[in-house]
Amino acid sequence: MAVKIIPVGDDRKLLDRFLRVPYGVYGDDPNVVYPLLGELKKFLDRNHNPFYAHAETELWLAVRDGRDVGRIAACIDATSNAHQKESVGFFGFYETLDDAETAEALLRTSAEWIRARGMDTMRGPGCFTSNHDWYGLQVGGRFDRPIVGMPYNPRYYEKHFADFGLTGAKDLYAWWIETGGKLPLKMQEMIDHVMARPALNIRQMDMKNFLAEASLVRELYNRCWSDNWGFIPLSDAEFAYMAKDMKAMVDADFLLIAEMSGKPVGFALTLPDFNHATQPLKGRLFPFGWLRFLLGKRQIRSARCILMGVLPEYRKLGIDMGMVYKTMMAAFAKGITHGECSWILADNRPINRILEGYGGTCYKTYRVYEKKLA
Repeated sequence: MAVKIIPVGDDRKLLDRFLRVPYGVYGDDPNVVYPLLGELKKFLDRNHNPFYAHAETELWLAVRDGRDVGRIAACIDATSNAHQKESVGFFGFYETLDDAETAEALLRTSAEWIRARGMDTMRGPGCFTSNHDWYGLQVGGRFDRPIVGMPYNPRYYEKHFADFGLTGAKDLYAWWIETGGKLPLKMQEMIDHVMARPALNIRQMDMKNFLAEASLVRELYNRCWSDNWGFIPLSDAEFAYMAKDMKAMVDADFLLIAEMSGKPVGFALTLPDFNHATQPLKGRLFPFGWLRFLLGKRQIRSARCILMGVLPEYRKLGIDMGMVYKTMMAAFAKGITHGECSWILADNRPINRILEGYGGTCYKTYRVYEKKLA
């Protein structure tokens, strides 16, 4: 029987089925980390997530012989298109069995929805955009358990995309750092020079004034990243929404603000690798998942630096190098012995050189694809 593509719309039962498609794709794959279903439902709730104030989305299920065999989503983000001055629709949440007919039907449905709304390009995969988790498709490196917020996928997705005419738009790198608590001597000398600058102060975020500090980080983020490929500005409401959930997860030692002569000029955000604690839960916190999660948190020995930026006029002063150093020292003190910096644009030579200098290894490559629809 031919595959049938069903729009999810506002149907809660269809949404539940949409969220469970990955279980049929990955099964007991030892590397997969199933997202927490409750958190995903909140993210997809148009009445809860301020992202939908400027974005239109749709979700679809692929069904064959009464069985859910795939899924996909599409998104038009007005803020992204206005900032980048382009007409792009995103596709994502892509999961399917290795079936050419299903893959083509899902991608075609998404492309037609995007084209019908006046867009000339489809780009992805993502969930939904570069401001969200699981951006890009892993195409190289170690295909092991992903660090928190990073995607994991079957290798056959590459063929699905190629067969549909999607081509690479940008490659993203993940760097693995494992120094054993010591830095290379040459790097330590450079760090000592940077940290000796009398005007430079790299401090923790003040958790007692978290909302004000989060607003400062949002301003820095929007200014530091504004010219980057794929950047999408975050509104106050979106950042507050993200910060609310993040406050319970973050460690003040991993939230850094860099100041020059008292002026905030940069920031860095690192998260412990919560995937270590959530992987055994298989997407469910209840009824006993909370206890397993709390026990698992105590055993986390890795982290991910997910955001770092310095204002353009203060770059090339080693401030980014100093923030990486402070993050690593905090990690060593907490028993975190290794970690990931991701994602980094493949053509961001300054940051890639810094990470290589710290003894890092570029160990995974992700690719963002696109296809012209005109």
